Amino acid sequence: MSEQKFTGPVERIDENRIRIPKSGNMRVDGIVYVDETLHEGIKDDMCLQQVANVATLPGILKASIGMPDIHWGYGFPIGGVAAFDLNEGVVSPGGVGYDINCGVRLLRSNLTKDEVRPELKTLVGALFHKIPSGVGSSGTFPRLSEGDYKKVFVKGAAWPIEHGYGDSDDLKHLEAEGCIPHADPDLVTPRAKKRGADQLGTLGSGNHFLEIDYVARIFDEDIASQLGLFQDQVCVTIHCGSRGLGHQTCEDNLGIMLAAARKYGINLPDSQLCCAPIKSNEGKNYLSAMASAANFAFANRQVIAHLVRRVFSHIFKKSEGELGMNVVSDVCHNIAK
Repeated sequence: MSEQKFTGPVERIDENRIRIPKSGNMRVDGIVYVDETLHEGIKDDMCLQQVANVATLPGILKASIGMPDIHWGYGFPIGGVAAFDLNEGVVSPGGVGYDINCGVRLLRSNLTKDEVRPELKTLVGALFHKIPSGVGSSGTFPRLSEGDYKKVFVKGAAWPIEHGYGDSDDLKHLEAEGCIPHADPDLVTPRAKKRGADQLGTLGSGNHFLEIDYVARIFDEDIASQLGLFQDQVCVTIHCGSRGLGHQTCEDNLGIMLAAARKYGINLPDSQLCCAPIKSNEGKNYLSAMASAANFAFANRQVIAHLVRRVFSHIFKKSEGELGMNVVSDVCHNIAK
């Protein structure tokens, strides 16, 4: 696809949303959640054209949606969301992305920023040493065997918990309890498994991070209390996904999806939107491979969370129970469900 900018009509719905009206091959409108300032920032980005392109896909429902973080992506814009009819709709690896189940986990603690600040440099150094980051980084978690892989792919976050990396209470606070159903380990290629074999408990590169935060402002005391959050409390944010395994799983399916689009007569405005009907063999196989990689990502964040707790426990000379480093949430943003 050429890198043209979107030149079609755009209407403002209200102060926080714009509409790309249905035209040409679009089956639905495009709706993007941006105020005027954010809209100015994306006018020269391809993302609005990608919103319009997604709106042409078979079975799309209501609207092709862009969230406030929208920017140019692979076929779909980053921050793109679309719902599809299960009978007539399609699934596209571009809609999920290369880093399958990249997501964010939030850990709370009983510590305050004043308690942590004097130890911050030591704490950051210890976390950096314990949790590898960067391209191709390998973790301290034992290398996965073929038998291990099958269990990780099927069980997700529960598998490392069974091996002492956290406890079952963590699962109550994870999206889908840390496990996407219908995973099929046999649909993940040997190359993908090889790339992920030593990457559990690692952050990777790009926009992934592990961040020590504090609660700067409470907007709703009741909700904050229910989540176990309080003013000046120290929390930890973990942002990562399925690493090389997920990237390769996406790569392995792109050619299959291009062929499927031709096979099923799907007219694509951009080859990066390659897709297959949800109920086709190609669609079902991709979703099962994707679920396997998604569960690997849940397991990865689970191992990282355990390592974070151990580092905090060592630095502050408190048990994990005393630290209260419980999961507040763990939510996917590169996923099809």
